Amino acid sequence: MREGTKTAPLKEGRIEEGFVKRALAAVEEAPPDDRVRAGLEALIGMAEVDPAAARSALRRLRTDHLRLSRLEAWLGGDADRMTFGLGAAIQLAGAELATEDPDLDGLVPDLLRWLEGDW
Repeated sequence: MREGTKTAPLKEGRIEEGFVKRALAAVEEAPPDDRVRAGLEALIGMAEVDPAAARSALRRLRTDHLRLSRLEAWLGGDADRMTFGLGAAIQLAGAELATEDPDLDGLVPDLLRWLEGDW
């Protein structure tokens, strides 16, 4: 975690609960058909504040099998397709966050395609 940033998504190597709570709140407030988009947009908004911390959170998520399995179950659909789709979305977002000037908003259509299993 870096001191002095606007937010601190990582705290002692774990995703800050506030980060997750904000994304969940966005999902719960959205109509059922827009929940994936709402959660994605909330996460993108937070990632734009501190791309390095967001990239680190994605790296940690890749090895958090329990959280990944919960995300896959929440996304629904065929388990193998969701595993692949979620992995692809994480890879795309991580690669974009590694660039000098990340533009996650530009990736929304591709990220949604992977997360919603529309590929």
